[in-house]
Amino acid sequence: MIGPLARAARQATRSFRPLQLGLIARDLLPPRPSGRSDLEQLRDAIDWLCLAHDAGGGEGVAAGYYPSHGGWLEPYPETTGYIIPTFLKARPRLERDDLLPRAVAMGDWEIREQLPDGAVRGGVGLSGPPIVFNTGQVMLGWIALHRETGEGRFADAALRAGRWLAHVQDESGAWTRFTHEGVPHAYHTRVAWPVLATAEMTGDPALKAAGRRHVAWVLDQTGPGGWIRHMGFTEDEAPLTHTIAYTLRGLLECIPHVPEQDGHLILHAVQEACGSIGRLLDRGTDRLALPGQLAEGWRPAARYACVTGNAQLAIVFMGLHRLGPDPRWERAARRLLDDVCARQVGPKGRPEVRGAVPGSYPCWGRYNPLSFPNWATKFFADALLDWMEREGAPSRDSVEGLDGALVG
Repeated sequence: MIGPLARAARQATRSFRPLQLGLIARDLLPPRPSGRSDLEQLRDAIDWLCLAHDAGGGEGVAAGYYPSHGGWLEPYPETTGYIIPTFLKARPRLERDDLLPRAVAMGDWEIREQLPDGAVRGGVGLSGPPIVFNTGQVMLGWIALHRETGEGRFADAALRAGRWLAHVQDESGAWTRFTHEGVPHAYHTRVAWPVLATAEMTGDPALKAAGRRHVAWVLDQTGPGGWIRHMGFTEDEAPLTHTIAYTLRGLLECIPHVPEQDGHLILHAVQEACGSIGRLLDRGTDRLALPGQLAEGWRPAARYACVTGNAQLAIVFMGLHRLGPDPRWERAARRLLDDVCARQVGPKGRPEVRGAVPGSYPCWGRYNPLSFPNWATKFFADALLDWMEREGAPSRDSVEGLDGALVG
């Protein structure tokens, strides 16, 4: 860890970024619980996402706050798309009516920037090539807006995007054209999800077939212990928990849209995977609840945490608990959520990052070091919302008091 820490310190000192130096100093100390309620932390997370939206000009959401790049980045179409459902879900919980016009403005911006063939550009800003994954994430925003407002323009945009995705899909059900590194990714289950949801919304049979083909392809990649091949950004790296969670969440969300037998296969695969992750959590520490990268067979492959991935996996565990209540999944979800709660910048933090969540813990970890990507805070807010909406959800203290391992 000394090597990455030294590099981060040199970067912060060279550019004289007091914020970065403060982050390093904080993460050198033993971690401490946040001491704040879920509702307080949710309010701060949503406030920061609104700040990022304002920094993006009130249309797209700035990709994040990156001190080493001068502060706020350009708007990011992909994450703007999936922040829309977060705003819509937070609106009644926080009694924030201003979140609806924000979400509509974001969705309309995405429509204006949609390419003529229906695709969405990849990368930060508006100059990247069309990318399969990014297109699917923006569809999630359009679907949510159509459900919330009934406005046909959002359904039309999602349908055009879905038809492009079906057109560029491989016969195998994978996507390799218009993808990161030009290779197939199991985390495209998070593309199959909006494709299938759009098929249900519009009645388009080609989209239904495309979504189901991809689910079948991913299930074919599943091996012992629930490990799924091709979960990483590249073929030769140990996947981040970020993309592992993308894969598992996408599978769960596809269950209502596939035949019952496939739904059972999906549930079994995700339960196996989460059982393996839960056993790693049992061995985790306060400083490192879960390694940020995992190699085949669920072997730890990093000495830092991917904070984004922890928030996302909390959502996955809660999803499993909803499908079949089980205290193991509940404890795992709360353990991961508490870990992210402790990483949020508190009320005394600098205004530009107050309420935000960093990419890595410690902050000099490999994933978005010394930075605050908007999607980390988005998934943190989603995890808090999911926990809070559960009927009869026990308090943080009562979950911590439950006996037994996370996964036995």
